[in-house]
Amino acid sequence: MTQLTLSQFKKSLRQRLDQCAERHEALRIVRRDGEDAVVLSASDWSAIEETLYLNQVPGLAESIHAAHKEPLSAGTLLEKLDW
Repeated sequence: MTQLTLSQFKKSLRQRLDQCAERHEALRIVRRDGEDAVVLSASDWSAIEETLYLNQVPGLAESIHAAHKEPLSAGTLLEKLDW
């Protein structure tokens, strides 16, 4: 994560916001007289929100990890699924 002072961020605001969006890189803004802040793109924030939401579903993460360990041959072919 790139770290900048508030003054540095203000001087290059447009460039830094573009950097966040294009590189999907968060920026940490260090403030002398207050808590630091983090700047990230709206799409990155949406992904974080979705992850947080899905992690609230009981057992979902464990189910995904278990499925990841299964060999593909143990799965069901797409053609056999009843959509």
